[in-house]
Amino acid sequence: MSTAVRELHDSARQVLDGLGRAATEQTAWSLIAELGWLMIATPEDQGGLGMGLAGGCALHVELGRGLATVPYLPAMLAIDAVCQGTLADQEAWLSRLTTGEDYVAVPLAQSELNIERGKSGKLQLSGSAVAVQCADRASHVLVCTTDYVALVPLEQPGVEKTFRPTWDETRRLYDVQFDAVPCDTQLILASETAAQALTARLATLRDFALAADAIGGAVALLELTVDYLQTRQQFGRPLALFQSLKHRCADLKALTEGAEALLLDRLDRVGDFADPIAAEMAGKAVKLLACQAYATVAEEALQLHGGIGMTSEHVCHLFLKRALLNEHLGRGYDCYEADLAAKFLEIERIERKEN
Repeated sequence: MSTAVRELHDSARQVLDGLGRAATEQTAWSLIAELGWLMIATPEDQGGLGMGLAGGCALHVELGRGLATVPYLPAMLAIDAVCQGTLADQEAWLSRLTTGEDYVAVPLAQSELNIERGKSGKLQLSGSAVAVQCADRASHVLVCTTDYVALVPLEQPGVEKTFRPTWDETRRLYDVQFDAVPCDTQLILASETAAQALTARLATLRDFALAADAIGGAVALLELTVDYLQTRQQFGRPLALFQSLKHRCADLKALTEGAEALLLDRLDRVGDFADPIAAEMAGKAVKLLACQAYATVAEEALQLHGGIGMTSEHVCHLFLKRALLNEHLGRGYDCYEADLAAKFLEIERIERKEN
């Protein structure tokens, strides 16, 4: 981890600790925009701070640690898409998005969307975008299909937004249905091969961001759990002195350290996405391990807190619900293990053939 990224971690933690856990969306969003966090990963030649994926993940770790309610992940995905795309007014879009003046929502789960030419010969969008965070406050939604990546205005006929209730109280998700909605060719960021490459890039960025969020939450919850065990007494001594509980916490610590180490290693290897395929597999690996670790820590922490951990007043349930949702966001709950297993089998076949 570079010195700049480490300093970003420290400053972000100080700011978010000051806001408190699960701070209101409106308060946190305005502060994030004011501090320039939306420009962290944007290249310097496009007016950003040029800290890339590592800088973005540093903020996602701290936002996960603080159970942030802001739609920072979709905002960063939309900004990256505009940076990589071919919009004629790219500079104006980046100015509005990186200052928080405008917000473009992005589906955070696998969605069935299709852009094709209608009877009139014009492009039309149909299908459903799933898990669109804060769609109620977005001006546009970024849609990725097989052949196109485009920005689509949400306030127009044929668009229906439906709030999706989830256990996770720290994020507001919507399903957005599109019924033959016209697509403005001026808002198409990429098409055909370029669209497929951009879609893959955004999916990888989303995987890394969810992994970072999971690691931040897991580390914070484990720290809370250890502090509780050190103060809560039973039979006249702190629970932290019981050997069985020590071992459980040590196992959780090893799990979180392993996930964090993998994230840092893969961030270093991915760099500027010189090898998109390697970056995609790295994103899948860190997302799978980090989200599984988060869910395990959250479930164990609930038990280690005892009765108080089961109450709605305690923060444990917020971490647990966020951890369980993180597992399902992204490419789909089961595909990560299957894709990684297929990749390992492919490598093994190649090695056997070479030998």
